[in-house]
Amino acid sequence: MALTGCFIGGPSNMISSAISADLGRQEMVRGSSEALATVTGIVDGTGSIGAAVGQYLVSLIQENLGWMWDFYFFILMISLTVLFITPLIVKEVNMLLESRRLRRLTG
Repeated sequence: MALTGCFIGGPSNMISSAISADLGRQEMVRGSSEALATVTGIVDGTGSIGAAVGQYLVSLIQENLGWMWDFYFFILMISLTVLFITPLIVKEVNMLLESRRLRRLTG
């Protein structure tokens, strides 16, 4: 269970950081530390609520269906996480490659 917690907590922290960083680039939030702090707090708070609900679901699934279904639940949640964060990763990698290409051209 500790190993499973690492695989859930790690992606959760990375996702909330990526979302906060992405939202920090938006015109409405840019330059306002209060707005960025509010957005980050909402994202982190939502993640905490999700973690609490997830712990309840784990015990509920285990009691009604057995331990194996808990792991199927974890597989489903991690798969959905990868599915939803992939477009952001692709966008960030493309921006990184583009900036490197521009630096080489202007070099």
